[in-house]
Amino acid sequence: MKPGGKPMPGKERYMKCLCSIRAAVLAAYVLAGCATSPPMRYYTLDMQCASTAPHGVHIGIEHLRLAQPLARREIMIQASPTQLDYYALDQWAATLDELVAHKLEAEFGECAEATRDLVLRGRILAFNQVDVPGGAQAHAKIAVALYEPGARLHEPPLFEKTYEARGPATEPTAPAVVEALSRCLEEVAAAIVEDARGL
Repeated sequence: MKPGGKPMPGKERYMKCLCSIRAAVLAAYVLAGCATSPPMRYYTLDMQCASTAPHGVHIGIEHLRLAQPLARREIMIQASPTQLDYYALDQWAATLDELVAHKLEAEFGECAEATRDLVLRGRILAFNQVDVPGGAQAHAKIAVALYEPGARLHEPPLFEKTYEARGPATEPTAPAVVEALSRCLEEVAAAIVEDARGL
């Protein structure tokens, strides 16, 4: 110790070196954690239209709402009738209401020979994996209301119905379930079109 209580140069260098070592060790831990963390995987629905047959009805999507458990980006799993879970690393590439709306629009198509315009408002009640003995299945359930274009929010719909579809996934993995969910939504879209044609 120098007169006046100032630290000696040797001790000062030692303290600086010790701080540098601590910082380097901390940085190494952080970098090691980043290097070993598996990357997130992002999914969208198959936006190819399953049917190209003209149907004479143009259906526009006004808005879709999500049931609260579906608001998360992670793909949801119904592990049992009372337990919900989510994939840790598998997420939707956009909000689920946006992806479902785009898929329905692709299925409804731009009908050049449309004789009727309708507007769809709905709520997505289920869009997830369901664990079943020996594997998994996809489950889609959407409450739909059809209106005339320009209808006010408080006006009663021309037609309303809840559509539901289930289909097996080839394996209990996110890619297989997303593929099966795309097929379920195609089934729902075809049923909506069929009902809309009868209005």
